[in-house]
Amino acid sequence: MNTYDIIIIWWWASGLFCSAFLPKGAKKCILEKSEKLWTKLLLSGWERCNVTNTQLDPSCYVGQNTKMLPSVFHHRSQQDMIDFLQGHGVETVVEDHGRVLLKSGKAKELLELLTHLAHENDTEIFLNQNVLGIWNLSAGIGYCPPDKQIPDKLINHFSDKTFCHDWYQFVVWTNDITLCAKNIIIASGGMTYPQVGASAFGYEIAEQLWLEIVAPHGALCGIETHEETSALAWSTVQTWITLYHDNKIVYKNAWSLLFTHRGVSGPIIFDATLHIDQDISKYSFQLEFDLSATSKKVVQAFKLVAWDTQRDFRLKAVRPISEAKVSVGGILLRELDQHFQSRKIPGLYFIGEALDITGKTGGYNLQRAWSSAYVCAEGMK
Repeated sequence: MNTYDIIIIWWWASGLFCSAFLPKGAKKCILEKSEKLWTKLLLSGWERCNVTNTQLDPSCYVGQNTKMLPSVFHHRSQQDMIDFLQGHGVETVVEDHGRVLLKSGKAKELLELLTHLAHENDTEIFLNQNVLGIWNLSAGIGYCPPDKQIPDKLINHFSDKTFCHDWYQFVVWTNDITLCAKNIIIASGGMTYPQVGASAFGYEIAEQLWLEIVAPHGALCGIETHEETSALAWSTVQTWITLYHDNKIVYKNAWSLLFTHRGVSGPIIFDATLHIDQDISKYSFQLEFDLSATSKKVVQAFKLVAWDTQRDFRLKAVRPISEAKVSVGGILLRELDQHFQSRKIPGLYFIGEALDITGKTGGYNLQRAWSSAYVCAEGMK
């Protein structure tokens, strides 16, 4: 049976980045579900890859324990990421709202660099590996998909003390192979982009292994409104938004908004969805227009005049998870130590989008992936 010091399960942004910084002498591998490499990254920033943001700050994130973020970002900041890329010949540019994108405009450039660094650090990569179960030999508990059960014969097999060397704590089996490992890093991402293989895998593992999570839902997506907007579809404006929950302000900001056939979208709306839970009925928002920067079409549609530039909207729905860019919710950080290792199950780590830390649009979530991955890898040295 193949044995490893470290197994990374699914190599989304955080997993692949982490593999480049793990101890050189450790035997390590990545189990990737799909037949292609890092598909979600290639979709980032419309394939331009918004790698980080110069305006990085913990206040740009939501979650149960954002106070942990200053320490995480201290170990791997946005400037560290920019310098890291430049040191490997990957140039970046800074655009509006501090967004840092690849100068080439090709996310594939970053994918090729990180894949090269993973191989250079002696990381084996196995594609088309659907993880069917994980068993922790020390605790005698495991994970398998919710619609299945771990076969009794395997549980009995794992109970055999001769099955693995004492220091191998985990057994992982896929559609193809069975492996033993001392440490497992879950880097499976969230539920967004199910069309490229994303799922609730990381959350399911956490729940089955007794870790507390906040129920995840999609964010950084459009909003459907009760008000009719189809006549303005594809019209863009710069506007202020004030989001209300039970008539109390929960978010306020100015940026670009896009009207759609069903409601509104664009960066300012994406960020607003971070502050919306699943009880849509209690939310409403107000838009304030600058007449000097608003098209005649929009001015006429809302009958805007100099002394009346605000309009109210009622939320009907947040667009489905298939259109969301990130998941809000996930594993509570109090369940993990400073290197993102489970406090209950030593050797089990969670990084990236599986954590209950979600950032605004504009590179904040990829920076969370880089920083958590780096801190996790440093904790193994």
